Amino acid sequence: MKLDLASFPAFTGAAGHQATLLLGGDLCPINRYEAKILRDEAIFDEALQKAFRDNDFCLVNLEAPLCAAGLPCNTPGERGLRADPAVAGYLRGLGVTAVGLANNHIRDFGDEGYRQTAASLERQRLLHTGAGRNLTEAQQPLSVTVKGLKVCIWALAEKELNVASEQAAGSSWFRPGEDVHAIRDLRGACDFLLVYVHAGHEFMTTPSPRIRAAYRQLVDAGADAVIGHHPHVVQGAERYKDKLIAYSLGNLVFDSSYVSVHPDTDTGFLLRLGISARRIEAVELISYKLRDTFTVTTLDGREQALFASLFAERSSAITDDQRFRQEWERNVAFRWQNEFRAVVDNLPGSLRDPARLNAPRRARNLFNCPTHVELLSQAFDMMEAGLIPRG
Repeated sequence: MKLDLASFPAFTGAAGHQATLLLGGDLCPINRYEAKILRDEAIFDEALQKAFRDNDFCLVNLEAPLCAAGLPCNTPGERGLRADPAVAGYLRGLGVTAVGLANNHIRDFGDEGYRQTAASLERQRLLHTGAGRNLTEAQQPLSVTVKGLKVCIWALAEKELNVASEQAAGSSWFRPGEDVHAIRDLRGACDFLLVYVHAGHEFMTTPSPRIRAAYRQLVDAGADAVIGHHPHVVQGAERYKDKLIAYSLGNLVFDSSYVSVHPDTDTGFLLRLGISARRIEAVELISYKLRDTFTVTTLDGREQALFASLFAERSSAITDDQRFRQEWERNVAFRWQNEFRAVVDNLPGSLRDPARLNAPRRARNLFNCPTHVELLSQAFDMMEAGLIPRG
């Protein structure tokens, strides 16, 4: 089912735009989705397959390295996310043009995992961006010509255990204070500038104050659209200075018990943009659901009505500052109670236990990742104010 974004023109029979982009969120084709792909079975229904084909350029975030089984995992004592290199051929056949690799799992199998991923994609003539053999390469935007338009895509990721260095492969690095200066330089070199960001708080229904401010600053600096992913759930969108910010598209494909135990992680949307030089001419949301059959399908009438209502509610909360603050604090309390309190409580014991090989890395990630630091700081402020129980 399709949903127009009321603040932008809808797609009509008369094109009114020069090129069509289709953008998807986190595609992690592991476990049972991977098994279906390797058996040559469909994981998207016919309506979604048509949506992937009927565009001039299609970009999704590939959230699992495409590499051989048996590579050493970059996180001691853990399995990491990976999928068979044959998935690249499936994506090419589906109609995907390019994949973003700027995410927190691209280094799950180290330099070799990245190298095999890039090679698998390149064999299938799939473009990729947002990761590289070193940080300089990872930070490079992708520039493509789509129906005569020069489109620049800058894929960025929050700093966790994933980012590249000058000596190691990995993801780009989302650094809002520095990124705005680079945006100004990129702006003059393209007709349409898309910033594609893997950042924010998992399972939260609203972006944080830091993320909202950062995405708006990217538009202020010259981005035509800022598209977010990583939270695993749908967040709202806004028209900001005649540009589009979509804070989280939700999951596209994901089979993980860590993710699926949380509500609403089985719903997401593709974003279809009709663009011309420096303008968004039309916007359409194509919503879907990840079914128990490990097939992603469009929504029926009742599901679509519920999705439209939920999306409108989450979008309106972004632009109403009082509601935005209330939703942010509600989400912080939820995440503190359901995950972060246990992480903090268990931290001393896990660091003292030599059998917990990954404990120092996890602790460093907790305090190095700006998103985690923001949540912890807010949780402690709310605890001090009596809004979160200390027991």
